[in-house]
Amino acid sequence: MSINKNLLFCGGFFFVVLYSLFVMRPFRSAVAAQIGTSDLTFFLLLVVLVMLIANGIYSLLVSKIKESKIVLFIYGFFVTNLFLYALFNYVFPNNYWVGASFYVWYNVFNFFVVSVFWARAVNCFNTDDAKKYFGVVSACGSAGAWVGSQSVYLFLSDSPMTAMLLASGALMVGIFFSSRLITEKSSPAVTEPVAAFLPQFTEQIEQIKANPLIQQMLFYAFVWTCLATALYFFGLEIISAYTDDVVVQREVFALADSIVTPVSFLIQLFVAGFVLRSGWLGVRFVLVSYGVLFGAAFLMISGYLSDVFLSGTGVLIFLVISAVMRPFEYALNKPARESVYTTLKKEEKYKSTVFIDTFMNRFGDASGGLLFNGLVLLGVSIAAAPLAILPLAGYLVFLGARVVNEEKRIGEI
Repeated sequence: MSINKNLLFCGGFFFVVLYSLFVMRPFRSAVAAQIGTSDLTFFLLLVVLVMLIANGIYSLLVSKIKESKIVLFIYGFFVTNLFLYALFNYVFPNNYWVGASFYVWYNVFNFFVVSVFWARAVNCFNTDDAKKYFGVVSACGSAGAWVGSQSVYLFLSDSPMTAMLLASGALMVGIFFSSRLITEKSSPAVTEPVAAFLPQFTEQIEQIKANPLIQQMLFYAFVWTCLATALYFFGLEIISAYTDDVVVQREVFALADSIVTPVSFLIQLFVAGFVLRSGWLGVRFVLVSYGVLFGAAFLMISGYLSDVFLSGTGVLIFLVISAVMRPFEYALNKPARESVYTTLKKEEKYKSTVFIDTFMNRFGDASGGLLFNGLVLLGVSIAAAPLAILPLAGYLVFLGARVVNEEKRIGEI
């Protein structure tokens, strides 16, 4: 199979994966707004615990089954879950605990289906092709995300059961596309699984301890997700102040998604490949710039909340920040990180990178929630709290430079 066919199936695969996520995302966001930022941190901590257990089971599973079956097993599990949640929403509509459990489940589902997709994808492209094609692959995902969010915005804001059934169908299509991908021949083979249960269960941790590049990526993932969740909490405060009508909240979140995805698509299709392969921009520029953008976003939030500047409608501020931060993540930062992952061994791609993209990202989420609520409990005003987070954004700039330096150091060995 030629690389172009790999690109075609990989793009189709990511389209249906992000469709499945975004056709349910507004429902997840509306549940979060209903829970409220003061209680949401508890649920994020619960997600961290679930992620820790799930990663151990995942590591064990990957050691026991063939590479070609990994997507089938993981996605098949989530398809079954979606059918169950569709049933629960039919039998218990608007039930608080069904919604709260769905919030926890969605956060696990979100990161696992995406990280397993990328683990499959990075094994089908070498580093040069990754920089060339991952922007296009990401654009296909953005197209799927746009279709999903538009479906909710136009037709499904009051029908979570239908959204869940559509998402399950999309994942089944994703299983088919995954089966058509061919692994890059130069990728090192997966090592034979060890016999003992405990080493299989903890192998992700051992890989992280043994590889300095993975360690740097772990710290980077923790900090950016911590910043992103703190920013998300400020956004929830803005939307909750705007309206407490759950259907209107779903529509606002779906509107944000419908703006974000076309912007992401255009950047992924026409800009990402140029930036990542550029000699004077490249991966370093992308990883470092993320911290700068977070700093600018927190300044905007502080300016709005303090009525110093940008004192117009809060929904507009929410939409503007979403239209900048999320496309940067989807279109540039994520492909940049994945291009770094292509330099790893195959077993590291399937295990330690998935650990980072699931557990560490969720741990960063919980920490971001704790940071937000901690500042509030310490008596920091809601307008000054974003300014207190600025040093962490500066630290992300430093970490981005360290990741690229470590990648170059390893490449020279």
